[in-house]
Amino acid sequence: MYKNPLDNHPYILKLIDLEKKVEDRTAFHIQCESLLMQMGKDKDFLKAVIKRNFDDFGFLKQEWTGYNIPFFYVHETENYNLKIHLFPPEKEGRKNIAAHCIHHHNNYILTTNAFFGSGYETFLFNKKPFPDTNTLDTQLKVVKHFHQKDVNPSRVDSWEPHVVLIPETLSATILIWTPDKKRTTDSFRQNSILKLIKKPLRWLIHKLNLTNQFGIADEKTYQFYPVNDTFRAIEEDEYFAPTKAEKGEKVNAYSAQMIFAFIQRSGLLDKEFFKSLLNISNLPNYYKPYIQKLLNDEMIEDVYHRTEINIPQKTYYTEDILAASK
Repeated sequence: MYKNPLDNHPYILKLIDLEKKVEDRTAFHIQCESLLMQMGKDKDFLKAVIKRNFDDFGFLKQEWTGYNIPFFYVHETENYNLKIHLFPPEKEGRKNIAAHCIHHHNNYILTTNAFFGSGYETFLFNKKPFPDTNTLDTQLKVVKHFHQKDVNPSRVDSWEPHVVLIPETLSATILIWTPDKKRTTDSFRQNSILKLIKKPLRWLIHKLNLTNQFGIADEKTYQFYPVNDTFRAIEEDEYFAPTKAEKGEKVNAYSAQMIFAFIQRSGLLDKEFFKSLLNISNLPNYYKPYIQKLLNDEMIEDVYHRTEINIPQKTYYTEDILAASK
């Protein structure tokens, strides 16, 4: 089992202590804000995060897909998940294009520090919308609209639909997830055996009507998009099917290029570490050309966010969101 070298870092010890002392999850997130800001400004810590990932075979062997947001692990317990997410820009620099469907994170609260790049614009909507079972039309109303550079850190509450617009430049956030409350079943998420039977276990929980007790998503989870003067729902599995199926050399190269462009532009390159990394046997080949570019001080070009997503009109914009909001 991988031993996280950040386990005893002062930031992590402070986070663990804070998590134990503050029972209410919203209050915990509020108190995390200053710590997330410190982490995002500390280049030594961020370099340690990058090293932690490239020293971890679990990170190296993962299979990137079109569904993944390129990321770095930071630290995880049964009570929280701390990560860095990367967001690529739009090829033509347009600022008003949705990056994906409107969605919520079920019973999870998310607090985000936009510490690198332009950050992104976002909309938050009324909680727990219910689609019409026949038409899938859904009543959504914008309750908050802001750019990360103006509200940072920012938070998305449990069951709160939101959408991200493609950022102006390559951007990175350090973020923390927690369930909206502590449950006795939270430790199940870390259980490697239960992870192997996740689908049949979820089926059983739904059949026994224990969804709320276990804090998992409803049997049918929806994403939303604007069409004419309303919003329409699409089942999450249907929406994500194409991107989850995208795998292989092109996707691996896309993810690696974004990761190393971030390392280069953020000033987080440790040349000696990456030089030594080229000698390890389990380093995936698709990382190697980008490491070589870093070592040679060659510019790593941007990769770009897709503008077409799995909805009938393929793309939607700020003005479509505003027109459909009730």
